[in-house]
Amino acid sequence: MKKTIYFLIAIACAGLVPAQSIDVSANVGILTRNDFKFDPLVFSGNVTLAFFVGDFILVSPECTLYTDSKFTTDSLLIAPGGTLNFATGQLFLGAGIIKEIWLKSTDVTIPLEMKLQVGIRASKYRLGAYMLTFFDEMFKDISFGFTIGFAL
Repeated sequence: MKKTIYFLIAIACAGLVPAQSIDVSANVGILTRNDFKFDPLVFSGNVTLAFFVGDFILVSPECTLYTDSKFTTDSLLIAPGGTLNFATGQLFLGAGIIKEIWLKSTDVTIPLEMKLQVGIRASKYRLGAYMLTFFDEMFKDISFGFTIGFAL
């Protein structure tokens, strides 16, 4: 866990050196399993940094908070992570890793997840869709998320 966090911080810091532009966005969204039944309904809140490196590369460290629709403390998960994106115009497409941490208990270990995302950055607004899958069960247990946000 600590190695993952250090790795993401190192990527973010390395992106700052040649960065041409830095964006910060706040996003809200929903998450569903691969059946798209939205049961249980999971909400997400996310803060994302976006460092442009060159004209087409976007490094995006992020931190997301997940909770169910009842906002119970048993459902709280925090997920630090980051993505490396290809950006052209208003579109971006990327892949990265996240690590979910269940805030109710430190005994539960959740494996690393791969995140694939696509989105549109229009003016101050952000619209995105992403897929999460565990590395040890690649594409067998999938979650889909949809976000809307704005640049700060």
